[in-house]
Amino acid sequence: MWRRWLARLVWDQEALGSNPSTPTIFKRLMQKLYSQLIGLPIFDEYSPVPITLVRDLLIDPENGKLLAFIVKNQRIIVPLDVIRLGSGLFIKDREHIVVMDDVLRVAQVAQQKTKIMGARVITQHQKTYLGRVVDYEIDSHSLTLSTLHVAKTYLFFRFQEKIIPFHAIVRINKETIIVKDARATLPLAEKEKTATAPSAYAA
Repeated sequence: MWRRWLARLVWDQEALGSNPSTPTIFKRLMQKLYSQLIGLPIFDEYSPVPITLVRDLLIDPENGKLLAFIVKNQRIIVPLDVIRLGSGLFIKDREHIVVMDDVLRVAQVAQQKTKIMGARVITQHQKTYLGRVVDYEIDSHSLTLSTLHVAKTYLFFRFQEKIIPFHAIVRINKETIIVKDARATLPLAEKEKTATAPSAYAA
C-alpha cells in the first residue's frame, strides 16, 4: 500500500508540472477526490450545523475549472464565494447559494450535460478504450481538475486502473474524454515501476 502511495506522490509531482519548490506531500494534501467532495457538508459563519450538502460538481470541459458546487433544487455555490474547503465547505452566508441560471457560464455548461464521472476514456490516435472515469481529483487550491481515475469495470470489480493527469487530456466531449497516447495511459503497476524515473511522462 505504501509503495502505491509513494508512487502517486512522485507521479503527481512529475505529471502536474507544479512548482518544484513545493514539497510533494503538501501537493498531495491539496488534492480532493470527487468521491470525497460529494456529500460534503456546507456551513456558513452563522450556523453551527450544515445548511446543505454538496450534491455534485460542475466542471468546465474547455479548461477543467470547477465552475460550481451543486446543491439541491438546481442551486449552486460558485468557487469565488467559498471561504474555505476542508472537512466541510465554508461560505459567508446563505445568500451565496444562488440559482444555477443566474450564472451564465454555469448555465451554458449545465445545458451541455457534459459528463466527467462515468465518461468513456479513449486515446487520441490509437483509439484505445482505457475504461471509464471512476473518480477524479480537484486541486483544492486552484479548484481545477488535476487527474482522472480511470478503470475498466465488470460488475463491482475494477481492473486496469490508470491515473491520467489533466495535461494529458486532449478534449472533453459530452460522454467521452480523449487523452494522449504514449505513457499518459500507463497502468498503476507500471507507474510503481517507474516512480523513481526522472520523468513520469513522455508525451
